[in-house]
Amino acid sequence: MKLLLASIFAFLVLATAPAQAASDTDVSIIKAEKVVIEENMVTIIAEAKTSIITLSGDYKAGYKGATFTGRPMSQITIKSDKATFIVRRPNGAREGEGLGEFWGKTLQAARDLQEGKEVGRIGYYQPEVVIRKNLISSIDGPGFLYFKGQ
Repeated sequence: MKLLLASIFAFLVLATAPAQAASDTDVSIIKAEKVVIEENMVTIIAEAKTSIITLSGDYKAGYKGATFTGRPMSQITIKSDKATFIVRRPNGAREGEGLGEFWGKTLQAARDLQEGKEVGRIGYYQPEVVIRKNLISSIDGPGFLYFKGQ
């Protein structure tokens, strides 16, 4: 009986886990000014807050602090008064591939944002980030636009 309950619990935990890996750069859009939707790219000009993971050292066995991909890391939050966010369709997110459905959801969330609805966040994976005058100017890279609560 205990084995059955443990198996059911493990299944529920695994079934509700997110299908995508954790992003290293997350953008919370405060106010979108313009949204352009293309087949493989979404461009958003907006005011936002961005949380970025930065690597602060090389891999060290036995390191006790926070790590990302095995390396010491720091997480910072940076404001954007008016920045350009380019979300590109990641490899592996083509139609019929494992992450293909997430790109479809990205396009739907972008349409919602165009209509003035609130969305969740942009999750980027190793993007190029430009910071000017202590504010983010642009972010360009592979990622997904998520609905609120994802």
